[in-house]
Amino acid sequence: MRSSDRVVLDGLRATGGSGVGLLAVAVLDPVSRLMLPAALAAALDAAIGDASGTRALWYVCGLLVAATACEIAREVLEKRSVAFSALSLRRSILHHALALGSGGRRMYGQGDLLSRLLESTHVTATAGQTLVVLVTSALTSVGGLVALFLIDARLALAFAVGAPLMWWLTRRLMSDVGSATAEYQGIHGEVSERFVDALRGARTIRAVGTAEQEVERVLAPLPRLRASGMGFWEIQRRAIWHAGLLTPLLQIAVLAVGGYGLLKGRITPGELLASQVYLEYALGLLKQTMILAVFARARGSAERIAELYEERAPSPGTRPLPPGNGQLTLRDVHVVRDGNALLTGVDLEVPAGRSVAVIGASGSGKSTLTEVAGGLLRPDSGQVLLDGAPVDEVRPDELRHAVGYAFERPVLLGDTLGDALAYADRPPDRERVSAALEDSSAAAFVHRLPYGLRTPLHQVRLSGGELQRLGLARVACRDSRLVVLDDATSSVDSATEAEITAALDRALRGSTRLIVAHRMSTAAGADLVAWLEGGKLRALAPHGELLAEPDYRAVFQPPGRDGEDGNGADGEIGENGERGENGENGAAPALAGRSLSYEQAALLREIGAEHPTLQLRVVR
Repeated sequence: MRSSDRVVLDGLRATGGSGVGLLAVAVLDPVSRLMLPAALAAALDAAIGDASGTRALWYVCGLLVAATACEIAREVLEKRSVAFSALSLRRSILHHALALGSGGRRMYGQGDLLSRLLESTHVTATAGQTLVVLVTSALTSVGGLVALFLIDARLALAFAVGAPLMWWLTRRLMSDVGSATAEYQGIHGEVSERFVDALRGARTIRAVGTAEQEVERVLAPLPRLRASGMGFWEIQRRAIWHAGLLTPLLQIAVLAVGGYGLLKGRITPGELLASQVYLEYALGLLKQTMILAVFARARGSAERIAELYEERAPSPGTRPLPPGNGQLTLRDVHVVRDGNALLTGVDLEVPAGRSVAVIGASGSGKSTLTEVAGGLLRPDSGQVLLDGAPVDEVRPDELRHAVGYAFERPVLLGDTLGDALAYADRPPDRERVSAALEDSSAAAFVHRLPYGLRTPLHQVRLSGGELQRLGLARVACRDSRLVVLDDATSSVDSATEAEITAALDRALRGSTRLIVAHRMSTAAGADLVAWLEGGKLRALAPHGELLAEPDYRAVFQPPGRDGEDGNGADGEIGENGERGENGENGAAPALAGRSLSYEQAALLREIGAEHPTLQLRVVR
């Protein structure tokens, strides 16, 4: 069985009672439809023969009511079955996408995933409805052909002349429509991906005035999308044209045979009337091409879903996490993506309860290391252990409770701000949330919100630093033995960072901390520094020992002149990331008490070089 067919079957199983009811209607509806022409024929023959047709007339009325009820039930059940099927497929895709982890999801863009999650699932969900229509139409059509045979075998033989051509048209249409659908939705996913990128970078686009260029970039695939869509409709146009040519020829042939049979006395006037209706039913066999085109479109969408399922999610662990205080061990860890080595042979031992700052130039593998450490990303080779247990073998619920993350750009999930802060498999109580807000220096601005923690998320407008503080509060709410701070304070100023760090040291006392750092002050405050270079661990040592290395100091310094020693002379960045007192070029004699990030310091150097007489000072 093809993978796309399995996806379709999964969607059908999810329809539950609606699907069963729809199948029942698919059987009852053709029965009532097929009996109706025979009842009309009996009533007409009775009227022509001067016999009483009252009983036949009541019979006709009853069949009309039954056919109408089946039609109403089918409309309701079709909508319900499509909704249930789409819901099941979307849940399954979302669960699978999350189970893939960051490594698997990197293979698909956000726009592409959204296209598969929304459009492909909806079209695939219509497969059940289409199959029911197909079954109903097929039964009615075959029943009409059988009825023609029973009235007069010559009528059925006249119709059967076009059967081989009909089968060829149907088979060709199914193949062409399936391929066209997959192509169209693939291009549509590309457009969605570009649109999501544009929304994500809206501020940058506005700042640099490239809105028109970005619109052109987003819409660049539209000609290919239009060509694919036109090709899809061209396939159906050809099928309709061929069927439209075949249908009148068959009608003329069958009616001519029927009229001749009436003249010869082989059939009655009522049977001639019934044969016209049964002919319309039988002609439905030719119209199956359109229904099959819709089903082929559903299968094409299922192919895109099946493609996502082919990316196997790592098997979840089953063993419990042993007691411990968060000792982290990495043994010969390698991570490769798209042929690029992100981590190479990393061996790292983090003692329980210690804080380790992870530093390195951009692209050195810092974020990859933090993902691997907490089990968000499985390495291609090597082993990661938490308190002696391999992370990939630990039960997911226990691992997620034991490891807490705070990211550079936290995402708030839930209905209210309080929901977002307590968002976890084991939500903390309100007192714990309030204490975490104090520890992350977020309590003040949260209290200023219209409804405090009950403020709806869509009404919350936060700066980057405020958002990061909420992310820190969220991790401080948890009893995690390993806490990973992935550049989680990059948007707050140095004074606030120092305040937060001191509070978190108290709140997270006893937890092992892995901190991605860009400021020398952060590295200086950690127990150990893991220095990454080109995906390899160059050193694991206290900050004071590493400070003697010029390459280490250069990680925190902007590109400068020869002879820089990082001690604050010549206006460079000193040990704490501050510019020295004796700047010779007149740029910033003193930025007292103000630590600067690498980017801020580089910007000040550029301004100082361009405007040597400009005095730069930090105003508090």
